[in-house]
Amino acid sequence: MSYIIGVDGGGSKTEAVAYDLEGNKLSEGKSGYGNLLINEKQAIANIIQAIEQCVAPINNGNCHYICLGLAGYGGVENPQGIKSALSKAFNTPFTIVNDGIIAHAALLKGKDGILTISGTGSVSIGIHNSIEKLAGGWGHILGDEGSGYWIAMQTFIKMTKEEDEGLNYSHLTKLILTKLGYHSVLELKKFIYTATKAEIAAFVPLIVQHAETGDDFSQNILRQAGYHLSKNTLDVCKKLNFSENVTIAIKGSILTNIPLVKSSFIYHIKLEKPEVKLVLEDVSSTLGCYYIALKHIS
Repeated sequence: MSYIIGVDGGGSKTEAVAYDLEGNKLSEGKSGYGNLLINEKQAIANIIQAIEQCVAPINNGNCHYICLGLAGYGGVENPQGIKSALSKAFNTPFTIVNDGIIAHAALLKGKDGILTISGTGSVSIGIHNSIEKLAGGWGHILGDEGSGYWIAMQTFIKMTKEEDEGLNYSHLTKLILTKLGYHSVLELKKFIYTATKAEIAAFVPLIVQHAETGDDFSQNILRQAGYHLSKNTLDVCKKLNFSENVTIAIKGSILTNIPLVKSSFIYHIKLEKPEVKLVLEDVSSTLGCYYIALKHIS
């Protein structure tokens, strides 16, 4: 049996999936993080482990190609470590790209279009006539507008304004302080300047719950998030000279799971591109590896 292996290596887990040449899933393997920037040696071991788990159930198979999408890969100074390890472990041609590229290929079935992702961070990735352009993806210091981190930070900043202006704490402020175990906004710095991006973004569900009760501030922040994500998407459209009927896909918990963010995003996209084709379903990013690998072996 001939097959292709796709690997999605993220900041918390690595998923390897074998597909036959028609794109049917044959087997899978899972292990720890695959982001080389966390700890390269351990990430490589996790990636190899996931692939080996994936291959184990396939008897007498012939792996034609391995495609890997790894978080943080663009920031790796010397990729020779991972390349040497893969060459040694598997006698199979392979390609390594950023995890955003395989997500793009998965949702757009290997065709041209734009993928906008919003989870803890945010980015828009467009591919047109083999040219790739980005907007966003600058990280939490320079940007990431519309991301989970950004949504939470707008709320924390509002809390500081309440304190500075001597206003009564809002209900949301009181809820956040209770969750943190604090009595005053003055204590907030202890959390903000030691927390990870993910720990800050973890407050988004509380903000969403508050929006669902009719809180104007929370609703407005979520709508703004959708607007910022649509702007990044439309910026990529302009860079790549896409026509009216461009295909746009979405991924990430903020865009796919929060109705106010999603509806605001779609509204602002359709104002500019009324003929847009939207891809809203979720599929495994490893399927993008299948589409990319097909181009290499065909």
